[in-house]
Amino acid sequence: MQKSEQENSDAEQWIALIKEYSMPTELTAPLLNTLIEKILVHGQSTAEDGNREQEVEIHYRFIGKID
Repeated sequence: MQKSEQENSDAEQWIALIKEYSMPTELTAPLLNTLIEKILVHGQSTAEDGNREQEVEIHYRFIGKID
């Protein structure tokens, strides 16, 4: 039950942030710092066709990673 309450609280905080920044005119450092908790950049790999690939995970504040 406590986990559910925490998830609801986190969702409410996320919604408040989105409302505050719903119509940004530019992508700024304060905006990114407010909305994003962390960014994980994984190692690079090369596909069979020679294209290089690299996975980047964005973990948003209060809601985590969105797949």
